[in-house]
Amino acid sequence: MSIKRAGAAKAQLGNPTESDQFPGLAEAYRREIPRLVRLFRMTVRNRDDADDMAQETFARFLGAPRPANILSPGNYLTRIAFNLIRDRDKRGSTKLAKLCLPIEAGLVAFADDDQHREIEARQQAEAWRKILEELPPLTLDVFLLNRIDGLTYDAIANRLGISKPRVQKHIVRALRHIDANMDRADV
Repeated sequence: MSIKRAGAAKAQLGNPTESDQFPGLAEAYRREIPRLVRLFRMTVRNRDDADDMAQETFARFLGAPRPANILSPGNYLTRIAFNLIRDRDKRGSTKLAKLCLPIEAGLVAFADDDQHREIEARQQAEAWRKILEELPPLTLDVFLLNRIDGLTYDAIANRLGISKPRVQKHIVRALRHIDANMDRADV
């Protein structure tokens, strides 16, 4: 969601002349936003993304033409929320985000006096490095551009000069290789 749209949504909620189009909009916002955040948290598993998507839901609600007979915005907001989830799922990189943890999530900072855990973490990192090194170079590049740099399939295809389906095949190949070798990383 753009910053302008989020700001406009909040300004419209606070502006009584604009919210007269839908009486009780500020109250509906206070009542519905926690429910929308919970809905998105179950789907995207990331608090920041869930908050952003809940705000985007209200921004779309305020920007959409509404029938005059809406008594409760809950169902309308839920439909917008599910459309947002569907749109997000259409982007390839988010499908992977549901299946995989970011690499940073597996790294834990340990106390200086906990040498055993530090050694274990280094062994796990080395095992993961070896697993990733076994991937063909192009597959590794595609995987890292997606998982580390956060690029979409389209952006990776443009950067590497390959088709989007080929990017998808490389991602699947990388995930299958990682899945088949995960027991080696569990030191």
